[in-house]
Amino acid sequence: MNHLALFGAAALAHLLAVMSPGPDFAIVSRQALLHGRSAGLWTAWGIASGIVAHVALGLFGLGWLLERLPSLLEWLRYGGAAFLIWMGYGSWRASSTPGSETAVNAAPAPRRSYLLGVATNLLNPKAALFCAALFSATLTAGAPASLNILLGAWIILSTGTWFSLISLAIAHPRIRQHLLSRARLIDRAMAVLLVSLALLLLFSP
Repeated sequence: MNHLALFGAAALAHLLAVMSPGPDFAIVSRQALLHGRSAGLWTAWGIASGIVAHVALGLFGLGWLLERLPSLLEWLRYGGAAFLIWMGYGSWRASSTPGSETAVNAAPAPRRSYLLGVATNLLNPKAALFCAALFSATLTAGAPASLNILLGAWIILSTGTWFSLISLAIAHPRIRQHLLSRARLIDRAMAVLLVSLALLLLFSP
């Protein structure tokens, strides 16, 4: 396989993976719905920043780190599950969602939304393993360093762009107002989704 085809296959694999529903999607959707476009965008780019660590490990040796910290993935698994359960509990407790103007005024500081995104992605061991597998494939195929760096940049930028689009779609005034009119149902559905993702994280092989 030539280097261009290898890059295309790896980039497509990542794009399909990032588009599949998971914790990142759930958190960005919740932030955009409850707090508006700005909070959703800050969260989206926090997720993209979090994946920088997974890309770095994929490039420079997740295997090396796991040899020295064999329980790292277990820590991430339990930490990520606890984080999702905590977020799910918060959604369930929310008896109602304020109207769009109040929600925007009550939005968390950008730094808090950003750090929420970072934490969501960092505490996802599947993201770490996916990046490790992707870069293992390109390194094994003899891809040059420049291609791997380009792939890393693609992963980071495409992740941020995809979740930004999700945020912009959900925060669109008409869509958001329609969703907010069903706030109680959405809060509870989001709680069930987040806890379900936590259980999948805990019990999936």
